[in-house]
Amino acid sequence: MQDTVRRLNDEYQFKLTDKEIDLVAQQAEEAALLFKPLFEVNVDGITPLTMIDKRVRKIPAAKKGKK
Repeated sequence: MQDTVRRLNDEYQFKLTDKEIDLVAQQAEEAALLFKPLFEVNVDGITPLTMIDKRVRKIPAAKKGKK
């Protein structure tokens, strides 16, 4: 992960110190572990659910008429 952070540091010229690069790499590894179960869920063929709130009413557009 440190190599990736170093590459991004060079590419975007963040000017991070070695200590900052280590910290960012550690945080990225922790985040990867946190989200790992989500990436293992197979959602192929599942249609997303769209929630419709019946309380929200469409406001008609203002009419432009002759003055």
